[in-house]
Amino acid sequence: MATRTYNPAVRVGNWIEDVQLEEDIIKDFQEKKDAGELLIQKTHSVTNNLLRQEKLSDQTENRSLMFGSRINLRHIASGTVLTSKVSELKSLTSSQLKSPCDMSASLMTTPCPRNVFQICSVDGEVPKKPLCYGQQFVLKTLPGPGGELSLWSDRATFTKCAAKSRFPVVQLQDDSSYNVVWQVQCKNPLIRMEMEGRPVVVGDPIILNHCKTNQNLACMSQYQRRTPYGQEMEVCCKTFLDSHKAEMEENLWTIVVDSSE
Repeated sequence: MATRTYNPAVRVGNWIEDVQLEEDIIKDFQEKKDAGELLIQKTHSVTNNLLRQEKLSDQTENRSLMFGSRINLRHIASGTVLTSKVSELKSLTSSQLKSPCDMSASLMTTPCPRNVFQICSVDGEVPKKPLCYGQQFVLKTLPGPGGELSLWSDRATFTKCAAKSRFPVVQLQDDSSYNVVWQVQCKNPLIRMEMEGRPVVVGDPIILNHCKTNQNLACMSQYQRRTPYGQEMEVCCKTFLDSHKAEMEENLWTIVVDSSE
């Protein structure tokens, strides 16, 4: 019969290595915590930056859309808003949007740096005057977490197109070329020419036309993708016409400012 030849308090095996390993794990954890590199800390950083609530511009008395206004761009049929699609990896490694950044349409309608845009003129200035139908402008994200990126599109290629629909892609890019120039068009094609030069009214259905490709911003509700912020719909730059040569619901948007709903 075997007998115990040592006291129960005696340490056996690689006990010194086990103790040192535990101390190293605790030390590495403390260093990451002090540097703000823990996953929970990065998650809080995303909440405090990309998801922090922003204030939209106040609605004017005549409901005209002004240059410099902070807006949401809402798709009428789906009720979603135009949103930057930040991947999970990028959201945890950056405190602001980086170029290039894909776009989507999200049901998260609370104004935040992901979905608030500013109306800017083509020359970069912000004149104190209303935006008119047919007038060229640039749609930019906010400074800081938004990165001041411009809404961008171009003709579709084999390597650069929307992931599921394969139509021309829409992105946010740090660019100042003609690829970032847009114009607002009237919903009704019969009076579109007559409406040119008149101020855009907040809350009215509009069409956002890309000047270079002459294609319209579209929300593809049939193509959805799971993101860290929930299910979001694909956004592309493609004109959809019905039998009467009028734009379909995929191309219909509305401008949202504070107290415009």
